[in-house]
Amino acid sequence: MQWVPPVPRRWARRLTPRVYFQNVLGGIDQLLYGSNGLRGWGSQVSPDAVLLIPRGFDPVTRAFRYDVNSRFGETRPSRVLARTPFRISIDVAMDLSVPYPVQRLRRALEPVRGPSGHWQRRSADSITAYYLRSTSSVHRLLLSNSDSLFLSGDQIRRLRIADSVFSEEVRSIYRPLGEYLAGIPDEEPGKPQLERVTATERAYWQVFWKQVPIADSIVTPTQRSLIPMFEQMVRTPEDRRNENSRYQFGESVPLRPRP
Repeated sequence: MQWVPPVPRRWARRLTPRVYFQNVLGGIDQLLYGSNGLRGWGSQVSPDAVLLIPRGFDPVTRAFRYDVNSRFGETRPSRVLARTPFRISIDVAMDLSVPYPVQRLRRALEPVRGPSGHWQRRSADSITAYYLRSTSSVHRLLLSNSDSLFLSGDQIRRLRIADSVFSEEVRSIYRPLGEYLAGIPDEEPGKPQLERVTATERAYWQVFWKQVPIADSIVTPTQRSLIPMFEQMVRTPEDRRNENSRYQFGESVPLRPRP
């Protein structure tokens, strides 16, 4: 059995205590009947198979001396040495790492080497492109497998149009974020910047899930079944299509529309 004690909310993401109870039946057995009256609950008791125990060696007769094992054939748990004890273990895991969203934000704002070879801050376009690399287009995923799916010319045309609309909507979400982060002072990012990134990503996931039914209406059920991940996305219930159900599979949205 395992029990996870509640911890204060401010520590929930950093501290995870667990209490493990091993062989609970054995513990109840010992609690009710004591160590000398165990019933063998939670244990696999096998008879003691040792009949004779060597106690010494006589150099004159060149023979060993043996005693008879008084527990030979014994099956009572209280007299068997091999038992499965009841144990309580306490395990505490502490996460000392920097949260991943904070790491991404710091990396987005750290200097990069420019064309002249000098280190400089990222521009708004560079920050936008950095975050766009984490986006994924279902339309592009299907188009990249056009040969395997045997997409028709009309399906390819419709998927390209849908991808163009989806990509522009995603860019409109991330461009303001890039401009905002590029304009902050040259200092360690704080909570306001992190909240802005979180709100932007939450808006992106809402747009991400809008593309799934659109792409599904373009392909056939047979074509859809050939991409198991897309099939899984289509079958995701409406109430679970939010920022908590995330898919990232490449095919990111580019910074600028491709001709």
